[in-house]
Amino acid sequence: MKQNPFNRNRAEQMGETSWKYFVREPFSNLLSEKPLIFEGSRGCGKTMFFLCNSWKEVFSEYETNKQDINELFGSDKFIAFYYKVDGKFVGKNLTGKGVEDWEWQTVFNTYFNVIITKEIFSFLNHCIVKGYIQTSDISETIQRISNKIEKEDTTTLEKLLVNLDKILDEVECFSNDPEKAKPIGLHAGTLVNLTLENIRKIPLFSSSRFHVFIDEFEELNQLQQKQLNTLLKQSKYWLVYDIGVKTNGRYTNETMSGEIIQEPHDFQHYYPEVDSYERRETYKKLLSSICKKRLEDYFSGDVNDENYTDITYYLKDYGNLEELDEFSKSSRFNHLKKELQKIIEENIKGDKTEVIEALVNKPPDIVRMHLSLLKRNGKVNVDSLYKAAINETKQYRDWKHNMLFATHFLLCKELDIVKKYSGFTTYAMLSSGVIRSFLEICESAFEYAFSKGFTFDSPRPLTLEEQTEAAHYVSQSKVSKIEGFIPDGILLKRFILALGKIFYLKHTDPDSTLGEPEPNHFFTKTLDLQTVSEDAKRVLDNAVMHNVLQLDLPTKEKNAGTLETSDYHINHIYCPYFKISHRRKRKIYIEPNDLSILLLGKSNEIDKVIRSISKKPSSPTVQGKLNFESDDPA
Repeated sequence: MKQNPFNRNRAEQMGETSWKYFVREPFSNLLSEKPLIFEGSRGCGKTMFFLCNSWKEVFSEYETNKQDINELFGSDKFIAFYYKVDGKFVGKNLTGKGVEDWEWQTVFNTYFNVIITKEIFSFLNHCIVKGYIQTSDISETIQRISNKIEKEDTTTLEKLLVNLDKILDEVECFSNDPEKAKPIGLHAGTLVNLTLENIRKIPLFSSSRFHVFIDEFEELNQLQQKQLNTLLKQSKYWLVYDIGVKTNGRYTNETMSGEIIQEPHDFQHYYPEVDSYERRETYKKLLSSICKKRLEDYFSGDVNDENYTDITYYLKDYGNLEELDEFSKSSRFNHLKKELQKIIEENIKGDKTEVIEALVNKPPDIVRMHLSLLKRNGKVNVDSLYKAAINETKQYRDWKHNMLFATHFLLCKELDIVKKYSGFTTYAMLSSGVIRSFLEICESAFEYAFSKGFTFDSPRPLTLEEQTEAAHYVSQSKVSKIEGFIPDGILLKRFILALGKIFYLKHTDPDSTLGEPEPNHFFTKTLDLQTVSEDAKRVLDNAVMHNVLQLDLPTKEKNAGTLETSDYHINHIYCPYFKISHRRKRKIYIEPNDLSILLLGKSNEIDKVIRSISKKPSSPTVQGKLNFESDDPA
């Protein structure tokens, strides 16, 4: 039996043919003469994007498909060199140890220059092997680089590569023991610039644009980031530096001269997770296209039905009917109906048959909504609710819009039933813009289906149970991994458990009568939090960096100096674990002092804050800030 088509979720696992699984839309306009900062969490597609646009993958794609390779050398295309930061070697290793910062800067610059220059010559060697250029075309470049690195003169590429490796060995030796000889010092990007400037003299490359991709930028220390910010600032139309970085992983916007790199003047900024909410249909189209490539490859082009390569066929949305049917069959549901009927009998004189028919003999979500409305401290009485229901008034329609989906979470608790998650749109929302999370849920869903006898020889939609099992399994595994994040993993795990508990208690508190349903994000006064505790603000920032929380972009883009509050969403992949809504529906306000305790406090202090917030109704001022927008219908 073939492997699960979704079992490889990391670009590094796909070998040198990852381009087969790469969808170029909607990314086609991100790489231009202006540098790009691609900022997002682990799994959002940064590495896949850069790898599949690097020269090795693009050349593999063109050569495999027998496309005209000369297209890549024109001004409307580009040639890119990929570098993934070795965090264990550079960030924390090339610093301290009794060595001045300026010395470490030159060591890092030498290391970076050599790493990229080696990749450029690897590209040139490929071009020679394929006959695109001749060895003689790069002899002058080899000589210039040999002179620059102060190694013996040579006209062979093989000897140059040996000398470049010697420099890397010298860097490693010096980093381990600064008493050893210091390697040659180079300025930021000089070797790269010199190499590319020289090969542009070759007619084939005279119109070419070159990109240097720097992935996992967050692994660099602040001084190293300043060096590469300088290169980004100095990018020119034919040599562009682009950065892939985790959210909040840029520790400085400064260059070595003290200038500040700014958007949009110096670079364009792309946030994929936020973009997934701002342009939901585009994100879903992207996910669908990614899945289609995998399924087509799985079937090897032999497909009897186009549905079989359409992920929406497998991820069927079962809506509410099956869940409502499960609620109806619960013996505990009869107790809720009896409670509602009792309220009606106590408040209506005479014949109650029509009222009971309109309010009690209804689906479970409607019954639970009616019961909640009648418990709102006298704000809604039986007579007014009955008239609203039979006339389907605007107010009644508003109640159903805001409350019906929310009743499912309360009913699941009251009836002791597992909350169901199914459908392509639901999976997309659970992924919170992280492509890898979506693929992981798909992988898990198909694994559960395989265990139930599913086979691609006779495809079928995945059942509600199979999809739900997958959502809960992946959610639980994601929560369990939080404590391994560096730094502050243990604090972040404790924080997200506390936050999830608050949201769950608000989702399932019958006394709140669904007045503020489906909270799964919060807002706070971020500057005040920093005043309360700089450590708490640091942990909060790390929660965003690790995508435990997502900072709402519209707030983030405002002038930080005038910013009163910031909105934070928990990563929706955690929602099944906490049995809460995956929709962006409601937010609550958390005071900076309380938030500081949730982030750093002792267990008894955290429990006290959880109880306080979960029972606290929103004040009128906070109510005005609530977000009633729903991403998708229930």
